[in-house]
Amino acid sequence: MTIYRYLLLIILLWATERVKSQEIIATVTINTPKLQVADPKIFKSLKNAMTEFINNRKWSNDEYTQDEKIDLSIVLTIEKENSATSFSGQITIQATRPVYNSGYNTIIFQHLDKDFTFSYGEFEVLDFTENAFASNLTSVVGFYAYVVLGLHYDSFSELGGEEYLQKALTILNNVPSGAGAGWKMADATSVVNRSRYWLIENLLNVRVQPMRRAFYQYYLLGLDLLTKTETRSQGLANVLKSLEAIQKVNDQYPASMIIQIFTIMKRDELAQLFLVADVATKRKAYDLLVKLDGAKADSYKDLLK
Repeated sequence: MTIYRYLLLIILLWATERVKSQEIIATVTINTPKLQVADPKIFKSLKNAMTEFINNRKWSNDEYTQDEKIDLSIVLTIEKENSATSFSGQITIQATRPVYNSGYNTIIFQHLDKDFTFSYGEFEVLDFTENAFASNLTSVVGFYAYVVLGLHYDSFSELGGEEYLQKALTILNNVPSGAGAGWKMADATSVVNRSRYWLIENLLNVRVQPMRRAFYQYYLLGLDLLTKTETRSQGLANVLKSLEAIQKVNDQYPASMIIQIFTIMKRDELAQLFLVADVATKRKAYDLLVKLDGAKADSYKDLLK
């Protein structure tokens, strides 16, 4: 074997290993509907930098095959140019994971963060460490990456994502005062208790643990069983049990941020999921969903037919 071929083989093996190892496949979209001054080249550079930062980083110690990876969509809408390198806007995060033995991806996290201010210069290399603050940009992205991983692991085992949610908390605790809105107890632009602080507070709150345990029942013992005819009824029964557990959390911790996030991201899925169930199960599902998501009760009216 020539040296050239040997080096090529090494590169291919390295690339294959990277494809297997990275957990997240991120797609970054940047919108600038209100900006007329900023050089658009900086946003192309930012998009590439964010994509590489997320996709090239190893976020856990586990190896993922291509079919197991988490699809992460980030939409950054920049509404204000504070300076040539400082911007404000909002960031939308949506993450999905595959449902076992199907072509369907289910949402595990979806959130609109309206308190996002950051600095970035063209071709800037994004620096990040979990235990120290480098920039608001990488702290926000890293925070949400660990939240997504936490919920992803929760969907495979009870409280399985604790390690990653604690990492998100560490990032939050290392953000200095004045670094940007959204990190503190009182930070919430539009709705009370909707900041990053309250998101991680909810996820790590003892009162919310039954809901996180229910995620395992919802996803692994619920959705992942629906693809086979012989386990479909058991899967639906487990989803129903998970909703009962989540409703109990809602009773204990009303109007919590994580309940609102769950109902918004699961509304369409749940409205369709129980259409194949028997009449009694449909009615139970309807009653639970209306309690959880009363403002959108009409979304579930087909379950009464």
